[in-house]
Amino acid sequence: MEELAGLANTSTATVSRVLNNKPGVTPATRKRVLDLAGKLGYRPNRIAQNLALQKSHLLGFIAADLLNSFYIDFFRRVQHRVEKMGYQVLIADSERNIDEEKHNIDVMLHQHAEGMLIFPVHDCRIHTDINHLLELRVKKYPLVVLGKVDGRNFDSVTNEEIETAYTMTRHLTDYGHRRIAFIGYESEDRPVGERFEGVLRAAHEAGCNIDQSLILAHRDGWTSDLVDLLTRPDRPTALVIMNDVLALLAHRTINELGLSVPRDLSIVTFGNNIWTRHLKPTLTSTAENCGEVARIAIDLLLKRMEDPECPTMQYSVPQDFIVRESTGTCPITSQAHHESMMTTLNNAQTRENHAILL
Repeated sequence: MEELAGLANTSTATVSRVLNNKPGVTPATRKRVLDLAGKLGYRPNRIAQNLALQKSHLLGFIAADLLNSFYIDFFRRVQHRVEKMGYQVLIADSERNIDEEKHNIDVMLHQHAEGMLIFPVHDCRIHTDINHLLELRVKKYPLVVLGKVDGRNFDSVTNEEIETAYTMTRHLTDYGHRRIAFIGYESEDRPVGERFEGVLRAAHEAGCNIDQSLILAHRDGWTSDLVDLLTRPDRPTALVIMNDVLALLAHRTINELGLSVPRDLSIVTFGNNIWTRHLKPTLTSTAENCGEVARIAIDLLLKRMEDPECPTMQYSVPQDFIVRESTGTCPITSQAHHESMMTTLNNAQTRENHAILL
């Protein structure tokens, strides 16, 4: 700026007003400064500006596990929106490890991130501590939690799970399914727990019971458990699977057993990854509204950055339920209906023959 001021025969204050598009400069001087800046390839010193304004124009984004493609989609949506506002986003992966999450937060603070969006490990491991998050809240650091930290006063946004799972299970019970299995249970995972709650509510309303034998935990060797479940004489006629990765693995096991979807077994899952639309048959699934979650989270964070004293807000964003080819009428119900129809037809034929004889 000093070099430009000397070449333009004006003051650095005038150059600053021109480069920051502020009033108080004659058109001739403004043109002279801008022309010189263009010829010299002038670029503003963002670091110096940030130091002067005590701003970094950096935001932090911490994912619980970047192996989940949802986080990548979310990050891209956040970045595309905030870069128009002059912000860059730092990204980190906690790998479902609470110590790594604490480290990532420290790094973001060291880089002077003005605010953070955090998918807390606590959401998928509910027994982990949250003291480091509480410390940020006490210090009034701008923070939005993507998930739930029950009983704590955080700005938060999450996907609605209970009603989504309820709708999905009602879809199965409306098709006549009564032996429904729940695949991928994790006691420490909050979203899975809420999905299970929705499944149980819908099953109870339909008069069916999901006993312990129909609940498979997500653990090593779970596909062997699935084989045992599907080769029982009273095997389930429908599976509610906790995520698309498990659904993909289950789909292979089902095929190897010679079962046909949905003729012998209906499948519903959560996530709507790309393969759900390309498997044969395509999978009935739910779709998280990533764009809406990102929009609300950014708005909350920017509001918190502007006013640290504003009331906290919590949002739950509905998911879409997408019916595809993997769900159909319960085979037992279909068989009973067929037998009933055949009995009705046979009785009618018997009555007709008897009438002819008379």
